[in-house]
Amino acid sequence: MNYPPVAGIDVGKNFSEMCILSPNNEVCYRIKIYHDSLDSIKKAIDLLQKTEKDFAIRPVVVLESTWHYHKILFHYLHDSGFEVSIINPIQSDSIRNIGIRKVKNDKIDAHRIALLYRFSFIKTTVVPDEDLDCLRSLCRQYYKLSDELTTYKNRLAGIVDQVMLNFTDVFQNAYSKTALAVLDKYPSPTHILKASKKSLISLIEKSSKKGLAWSTQKYESLVLKAKEFNELSISNSGNIAILKVNISMVRTLQESRKDILDAINEIILEDSLKDIPILSPIIDLLCSIPGIGLLTAATILAEVGDFSAFSKPNKLVAFFGIDPSVNQSGEFTGTRNKMSKRGSKLLRRVMFTTALANIRCKRNGEKTNPVIYDYYHQKCINKPKKVALGAVMKKLVNIIFAVLRDKKPFELRTPEEHKEFILTKSLVA
Repeated sequence: MNYPPVAGIDVGKNFSEMCILSPNNEVCYRIKIYHDSLDSIKKAIDLLQKTEKDFAIRPVVVLESTWHYHKILFHYLHDSGFEVSIINPIQSDSIRNIGIRKVKNDKIDAHRIALLYRFSFIKTTVVPDEDLDCLRSLCRQYYKLSDELTTYKNRLAGIVDQVMLNFTDVFQNAYSKTALAVLDKYPSPTHILKASKKSLISLIEKSSKKGLAWSTQKYESLVLKAKEFNELSISNSGNIAILKVNISMVRTLQESRKDILDAINEIILEDSLKDIPILSPIIDLLCSIPGIGLLTAATILAEVGDFSAFSKPNKLVAFFGIDPSVNQSGEFTGTRNKMSKRGSKLLRRVMFTTALANIRCKRNGEKTNPVIYDYYHQKCINKPKKVALGAVMKKLVNIIFAVLRDKKPFELRTPEEHKEFILTKSLVA
């Protein structure tokens, strides 16, 4: 069999090291590629083309997924006609101890990446659709902003507790538009007590849009609580300054997150207006599953990409990283196996919230998903709650796989109804 040459690339921020192996695994060329130099990248292309002439077969390029640094090389190499595979850093780490000596540098890492392709079959990575790539970047940015927002909300809560601990007795959500408006203009009990009644009521009414009666009632409660806590308040200049900074950060992050969400909606809307939409039909199918909204559906689509690459539901479960780890050696088989967590961290995050939504009841007492609800509580009889929740996450991924495989919206069926459906389907076939 005529094996192709392999070019392994160790990706860095400003430059990458490329090592080209011949079909018999000998190092034939090395080059340093500077990402900000078109000439440098073209020299690498010329070297790959020379390798193709030398061995009469086009080389395969393998590079490690390194945040966003690999994207420029990936797209340029693919546009130049080369097969490109992007590998997970976990895969490249697995070959790090192939030698006895403890040596690590970019040249050796590039060599090891090339060897990894030779030792195991790695599929060629499909160039992501531009809209899908944008969607992925936006979804990841949304959750980063959400994490930062949570951090600043916690900091704000800590300062509010010192300045006016009973403030949340009046405004339960200290991060609401109305609460932030009051805290920004009247940051301490003293400021509240000195404020004009008309001005404070007007501020509450304008920011809440709930009418004069509601605003007056809130004003009276706020003044009462301010009198109670005034002597205990730690409203020094430092705390007031920190309070205002955190209010500003919370507002900025809330607005930025809204802008990201608007951009996600815009991409999906524009896709739906195309002659052959790609993203919106999948989004619609995912949104038919209980507990999955537009943002969650967009995140799942953006992170998974091409669902057709998964031939079995277990492969999709593994990509989500919620498959059980395996611990077996000789006659020993481990029974206390945890979730592998080898897949996308963001996918596990959205599946966790989706699972929680499916095991809860709505305000009217109606179950969000009666089948999953009963399945979870049945599991809880013999399993810890977290283990049962993990089982729910896995079942939901199986549902996602089935919905996208069949290209039909989700239908709620009991286990008995599903068995009957499968039986009927097999008889018809």
